[in-house]
Amino acid sequence: MSKLKVFFFLFIIIACTNNNEQSKWKQVDYYLKKINSNDIKETEKVKYIDTLYNNLINSKNDSINRTHLFDVVREYFRIDHNETYLKTTRELLELSIAQKDTSHIAKSLCFIGDYYENSSKIDSAFEYYSKAEKLYKKINDSLNIGRLTLYKAGILYDAGIYTESETETAKALKILIKSNHERLIYEGYNLMAITLEELNNYKTSLKYFNMALDRLDKMELNNYPKNKIVQSKASVYNNIGRVYEKTKNYQAAINLYNKGLQTQNLKKDYPKLYAMLLNNLAYSKMKIGNYNNVDNQFSEALKIRDSLQITAGIISSKVSIGEYYLQKKDTLKSLKFFKEGFALAKKIKSSYDVKNTLKLLSENDIQNKDYYSKLYIKISDSLQNIERTTRNKFARIAYETEQVEEHNEILSKKNKYILISSVIGILFLSFLFIVYRLKIKNKELLFIQEQQESNEKIYQLMMKQQQLNETVRNDERNRIAMELHDGIINRIFTTRFNLMQLQPEQIEKKEQLVNELINAEAEIRKVSHNLQQNLFFQDNSFQEAIIDLVNKQQNQFNTKFDISIDKYINWSLIASENKIHIYRIIQEALHNVNKYSKAEKCFVFILKTGDKITIRISDNGIGFNPDKIKLGIGLKNMKQRTKSLNGTFKINSDNEETTIEVIF
Repeated sequence: MSKLKVFFFLFIIIACTNNNEQSKWKQVDYYLKKINSNDIKETEKVKYIDTLYNNLINSKNDSINRTHLFDVVREYFRIDHNETYLKTTRELLELSIAQKDTSHIAKSLCFIGDYYENSSKIDSAFEYYSKAEKLYKKINDSLNIGRLTLYKAGILYDAGIYTESETETAKALKILIKSNHERLIYEGYNLMAITLEELNNYKTSLKYFNMALDRLDKMELNNYPKNKIVQSKASVYNNIGRVYEKTKNYQAAINLYNKGLQTQNLKKDYPKLYAMLLNNLAYSKMKIGNYNNVDNQFSEALKIRDSLQITAGIISSKVSIGEYYLQKKDTLKSLKFFKEGFALAKKIKSSYDVKNTLKLLSENDIQNKDYYSKLYIKISDSLQNIERTTRNKFARIAYETEQVEEHNEILSKKNKYILISSVIGILFLSFLFIVYRLKIKNKELLFIQEQQESNEKIYQLMMKQQQLNETVRNDERNRIAMELHDGIINRIFTTRFNLMQLQPEQIEKKEQLVNELINAEAEIRKVSHNLQQNLFFQDNSFQEAIIDLVNKQQNQFNTKFDISIDKYINWSLIASENKIHIYRIIQEALHNVNKYSKAEKCFVFILKTGDKITIRISDNGIGFNPDKIKLGIGLKNMKQRTKSLNGTFKINSDNEETTIEVIF
């Protein structure tokens, strides 16, 4: 398959994958829009949620799919499919754990906590919130830390543990104010206010209620959904009214309740809150003796609560109506409503309402006073024990969560120390090994250096011996030349001179002898001059040493070595030290050929070009990459010797040939 085809094939795969992903997310968006639409029936909405869940749960376990699964979980929560909500959330938790996604693990734990809080299993909710909070602390998610601390404070409030609730709320607010999350800060102020109200700290409670109202005003300016602002304000007015009611400032309470009831469309949009405000308004009016329309208001509030099946609200209405009839001196009707309230309170196990209705019955049911009084005392004691047990239970949950976290941190630190120790141990052993290898390498380098120095000294001694031999030969030549010139030639010259003094009649013989002497003189002079010329121009010993070096080369690759030396090179003009450098460069190059090249042939050329000499060593071996190969001692020495010759050093190599060239 060609590269172009491969590229095209990959392009098609990537394009198809991208198209599938885009199609998938379009499908997710489509289902979410359908789910959030107000135009479809509840049964259809459930089908869309289930379909989206099945598509996502069978897809790849990545953060995007898990994020959409959280959307599915929220939808199950909205439609009150609580068991499916819990099952899906637990699956999400397992998927998040598998990917070690701390943020999603914490989020899943928080969702499970929501399930238990909605199921009134507040101890389990508190436990899961605590676990999620610890994980958020690990990743420094301050907003979610504040949120969960606030949730825990709310659970403590619901459990009647008000002091601890106040402490946790203060912690939450300290974190949330820094995060500037308007809604959570408002909820924190509101929770702090109602907690302080239960602790009878009414003055500070009112302060926090007013801070909550100020926060709602800021949220309104920041375009927070108006319907939520309206509902929250009406709720705060009701809570402030309750504080005034407890301090017996009933007129101020009435003003606040009326202000809340003036909220537009309150009865239609928020009937539960409307019924609460209406019941509280009627109660405060009754307390100051204003019975105008009070019975109708009590009845309307009870009717709404009954239709919505708000049991706690129904109990509150029945108690209020009972007190109304009590003030109207109609004890029978009063006791009837108190007893109905007591029965409902027992049914939903509302500690506060059970105690309150029993107190009212023990105070007003003359016939059964002893019974209700004893029951009140018994239940009060029991509730105190339950409260103590609950308080201890929450403290234990917090402690155990802390202990698990500390244990995990200890294990984490222990594993960290083991890992660090292992790494240090490995590094130390590696260091020892490297030191050991370096020592061995240094010994090898010292040995090579000593060997090279020894070879250098041997070669210098050899060259000195050759120079000494040449000096002796030259001296001998000079002596012979001097003997010929000063001895024989002078004697022949004398003979020639004497012959020239012979008589005329001997002239023919004389000329013959003289000519022979002249010829002999010329021949001897020629020999003398030749001997002196050899002294100045002949220097074959170094050339022979190089030729001998090349011819003696052998290796396991059976490389054939050959040499060519330019005859016009006058070696006598080259200093002895430079001859050593030349010899060593050639020797090292041949050594590398023998060791690495795997060549069939190797040629050594020594050429003269103008006033420069070129040494070129070529082989037809495997070659090497001069840019990538590590520079060894041999090549370094060759470069250094070339530098001493004031020359240039070049290496050319490929897969077929290697050439080393020195020009000086």
